[in-house]
Amino acid sequence: MRRTLLAALAALTYAQQNTSRIEYNVLIVGDVHDDLAAIDELRARLGRQSRKYHLLLCTGDLTTMPHGNVEGSAKPEATPHTNAFVRKASDAARALATLAPLVYFVPGALDPLGLYEADARLPPGQPRNAHNMVEKVTSALWVAGWGGATMPFERDAHGKRRAANESTAHPWDGGWTQFPFDEREAQRRQQPWRRKVTKVPSDDAVILLTHAGPDGSGTSLVTAKDADSVERPADVRAQPLHAGSIALGEFLRQKATQQRVVLHAHGRAHAALGVARFGSAVVVNPGSLRYTRTYASVTLEERRIGGRTEWRVTRAAVADISDSSNDVEQNVTSPHLAALALSMIVFLLVALAASCARPARRAPAPPVAFQ
Repeated sequence: MRRTLLAALAALTYAQQNTSRIEYNVLIVGDVHDDLAAIDELRARLGRQSRKYHLLLCTGDLTTMPHGNVEGSAKPEATPHTNAFVRKASDAARALATLAPLVYFVPGALDPLGLYEADARLPPGQPRNAHNMVEKVTSALWVAGWGGATMPFERDAHGKRRAANESTAHPWDGGWTQFPFDEREAQRRQQPWRRKVTKVPSDDAVILLTHAGPDGSGTSLVTAKDADSVERPADVRAQPLHAGSIALGEFLRQKATQQRVVLHAHGRAHAALGVARFGSAVVVNPGSLRYTRTYASVTLEERRIGGRTEWRVTRAAVADISDSSNDVEQNVTSPHLAALALSMIVFLLVALAASCARPARRAPAPPVAFQ
């Protein structure tokens, strides 16, 4: 029995020595819409928390540039006078760069067309424009980004798909913009990017960062007539609005994508914020900094087993900027933690007193020899 226990202990020690776990904290924000004050408020909130973030992902719509809906792809001549909005988007990106040492963003449907161009990259040390890019960020972990959004749709009574702006029941639907590609053009242009994603080593992990989410995820379904409000959503829609991309949903369903993608961060549908599962991938919509005043916090765990590295999501949550429950001061004075600590101290004192009161065992008397 003793040998068995020693062998088990040796095996456990070996496993512990050859397995290490490292936590990687990811902050996700989106749909800033020029609200620099909200970024300042979030910075103050994070400063009161003990968790430090290694990576920030922004899901787009840094600014609010009005666009018309496009057919095919947007043309530069159709979106004039963009310099002011490029400056606004840059201001928001620089403000986000103060929240984490590494920042990636993708342009949204209301960002300037220039952010979709191949040379739209900021200098080193500034936020990285991840559109149409696949880049390694740390050991066996990659970020793959795709910006823009297609036209949301809903199903009629017969299940037929129709564009949101074809509905006369919800005046808010006229606010949806399809930019800079429609669904067919987006799917065509994504092909080289998709191949790069699926060429990532199968043992590595990929974070997808997109503006629109994948169609089929609850984080892309808008159920209220007012898609900007969580607390006052007006009436509930008779049919949910599909704000996600069909092309992205099809891509995320593929086996090669499921083998690699551990996290998909997206925005676009403000009030559909939350966390969902799409196969094995965790999908997170942080909501809008401007409208829902929310952000998301995700913890990835890197496990190194021998010479192999595994990544998985161990925690994902959406929080309000004004939520103070994670502040350091509140955690220190938590009554639950104080009661637990007191219980442990009492238990140890009782155990120590019991061991001291136990009478000492006497040595057995020597045998008496009879003659």
